[in-house]
Amino acid sequence: MKQLQNILLIDDNDADNDYHELIILRAEITHTIKTINSSIKALEYFKKCLAGESDKNYPLPDLIFIDLNMPALNGFELLDRVKLLPGYHSIKDKLKIYMLTGSLNPDDFSKATTAYSDIILGFRIKPLDDVIFREIASKL
Repeated sequence: MKQLQNILLIDDNDADNDYHELIILRAEITHTIKTINSSIKALEYFKKCLAGESDKNYPLPDLIFIDLNMPALNGFELLDRVKLLPGYHSIKDKLKIYMLTGSLNPDDFSKATTAYSDIILGFRIKPLDDVIFREIASKL
């Protein structure tokens, strides 16, 4: 399986971030996992990443998991804002984004796989487990 430089987890639930980080670490395909517990902080991360601010502190992630239901900006709104950032078009093909959510709403799945199919590679229901993570990682 391909080694990934870094993985980004965006979820307002710290317990979910901690659990998903353990699942990813157990797979031994990366040592660098960044967790962000706010969509607003995630947007700031992407701004700095795309502005080239300190690649060490704001590297472009090899894989990104975004929760759908977050306060301030939901996952779709976050992606809408990221698409408007200067530099987005130069890196959009490098972004590997999966929605990782507790939403069982079929409309959310439909929206993710149609209206956002240009940026979202997949839609998975939480929690991430070893099998799902290895399946996703093997596709990269």
